[in-house]
Amino acid sequence: MTQDSRRQPDYEVSVQVSIPFPDARSARAAMKALIPDNVNMPEGLSISMSSKGGTVQIIVTGSMIPMNTVVNTVDEILEHISVAKKLVEG
Repeated sequence: MTQDSRRQPDYEVSVQVSIPFPDARSARAAMKALIPDNVNMPEGLSISMSSKGGTVQIIVTGSMIPMNTVVNTVDEILEHISVAKKLVEG
């Protein structure tokens, strides 16, 4: 096996998720609850979040990192959003 065949392929993946909430206030509250999750990220992984009206938009981007890192990050975010939705929607 040559060094080049062991090298991780050059790729970038981006996952965009839009989550509707009953109103803008609920969306902002849920987004603020996720902010602590956006620290100490592995090199090559980034998360951007925004809210517009009653929708939270989250974009997870991975570059030159294992695909399962991106998948696990998205899964964790969705779990936290699910809890936040239950709290704000009563």
